[in-house]
Amino acid sequence: MPDTPITERGLEWADQVAAGTIPSCRRAKQAVQRFHDDLARADTPEFPFIFDRVAAEHLCAFVEACPHVEGVWAARGENIELSGWQAFALANINGWRHCDTGLRRFRTVYIEVPRKNGKSTLLAAVGLYFLGPDGEPGAKVFSAATSTDQARIVFDVARAMALQGRVGNQPLDRVLEIHVEEHKIRPFDQQRPERLDPAAVFKPIAAQTKSQDGKNPHLAIIDELHEHQKRDVWDAMSSALGARQHPLLIAITTAGHNTAGVCFEQRRYLTRLLDRVMEDESYFGLIFEADEGDEAGDPATWAKANPNLGISKSEEYLAGEWKKAQASPAAMGEFLRKHLDIWTSIGAAAIDMEAWRAAEDPDMALQEYAGHRALIGVDLAVREDFASVVAALPDGRDMRVFSWHFLPEAIVNRDGNEHFWGWKNEGLITTTPGAELDLNAVEALVLQLAGIEVDAWQRDDLVELDVESVIYDPHLAAQMAATWDAEGLTAIKLMQRARYLDEPFQRLIAAVDDRRLITDGNPVLTWMAGNTLQKKVQGGDMIYPAKMAPEEKIDGISALVNAMWPLGQAEDEEPAGPSVYESRGVLVV
Repeated sequence: MPDTPITERGLEWADQVAAGTIPSCRRAKQAVQRFHDDLARADTPEFPFIFDRVAAEHLCAFVEACPHVEGVWAARGENIELSGWQAFALANINGWRHCDTGLRRFRTVYIEVPRKNGKSTLLAAVGLYFLGPDGEPGAKVFSAATSTDQARIVFDVARAMALQGRVGNQPLDRVLEIHVEEHKIRPFDQQRPERLDPAAVFKPIAAQTKSQDGKNPHLAIIDELHEHQKRDVWDAMSSALGARQHPLLIAITTAGHNTAGVCFEQRRYLTRLLDRVMEDESYFGLIFEADEGDEAGDPATWAKANPNLGISKSEEYLAGEWKKAQASPAAMGEFLRKHLDIWTSIGAAAIDMEAWRAAEDPDMALQEYAGHRALIGVDLAVREDFASVVAALPDGRDMRVFSWHFLPEAIVNRDGNEHFWGWKNEGLITTTPGAELDLNAVEALVLQLAGIEVDAWQRDDLVELDVESVIYDPHLAAQMAATWDAEGLTAIKLMQRARYLDEPFQRLIAAVDDRRLITDGNPVLTWMAGNTLQKKVQGGDMIYPAKMAPEEKIDGISALVNAMWPLGQAEDEEPAGPSVYESRGVLVV
């Protein structure tokens, strides 16, 4: 085995995280598990990548040849020494290679870590590596940000490294064959060493730069992505990567408060990958944060969120910051964001996806439950959103869940909705022609589940259930509800307000946490579960399901919440509020 000591340091860190011998948050453990799972399936037809330790070490060793340029380490003339998590990250970035082409697997990297964990120093050294030692002809490296000052932070550190660093008796800039200028770093042409390479450059660029298009980056660095109120920098850099064989877009950031911005969007994307709700083999990421329920003032929590604690960040420093945080709400918010990586302006993810997936039973079939008691939840839409139907079957303490999802054909075929198209082909989404959903398909499904014959939209995959009630969002449901009512079904109109949704939503979350909510593994419903946030009513304690962005659909979870509503009502000694059971229909006002 080749001598790769720095890479081994990173792998040892990963082993310690997996074994629980060092403080680690849930997201870090998930990233390590993903790495170990990938090692187990490497070089297979389904996963044509290998982990090349020599390639991983090449980047790691280069970074450790770069000097510190700030702080006590710079005063002592020391080079960078990668901590375990940094070595793990860099080894992943450069070590995973395609079996046939040898090109890097990862094209996008998102790392979220609190302040003073060595972000800018790491990015600067990586920038220098991609400019020269990575071997890309005409490499272009950009430090991109919303302002020139922000863009220069990483660039200026790289510039200082190149000017101050030494390899043996040689200056680092001479070893790298680069020319360091005030506003750019350029390598010499390998064919004509007396001339600067006209195609290669490392420089800062900002949002106000006249044009960010046509940049053709080999590496785009975005420091503190949470500060980007607009997505123009991210989109310009991301869209420009296609001209290179294996370019990289890397963002390292602390948490922020703009949960409608591109940074939180990338965080949400990574968390879905870590939750195994979706796959993207080209995307790598790490998140270091306090876990839900951790005490903000506990040093054990600080260690979870700050992997460089005791190296570049001291417990004494954090103790002082915690003392300041207790003095005012504003200071507390700053402490939570900058030192515990907690986004402070949004409710937490509602559903524990590990618990959700642990309770999946792919062998569970609806045909096994013919005649079983069922509560049917319905959430309707006709254009952009899904219409979803969920059958919740109480089974002792457990709740067994089956779901069906509907979209217009035009939405499934729209660019960017390839995942919908795949689910449709697998029979997991029912489509109707055109741009508007034919709600007769939804109505017919509910009738068939209740054992009522239909003339159109007849399905062969259903059995008759003992449908106790159909609980629906009244939006778009007037005609459908009238049909259900005429057929003798108990149809319950549930207004989508927090005062009615809080109890069934809480019940759903608890059932998932206890592994009592069992699904058949329908990936559409699982995707929606991963999109679901819990939001609180302003000034109150009630929660309701919400989503981060319009494309993050949660309609199946809304239908499931509707289906669970009668469980709480049946347990009440007296009906709550103005709800009145009638022989046909319940109106919640």
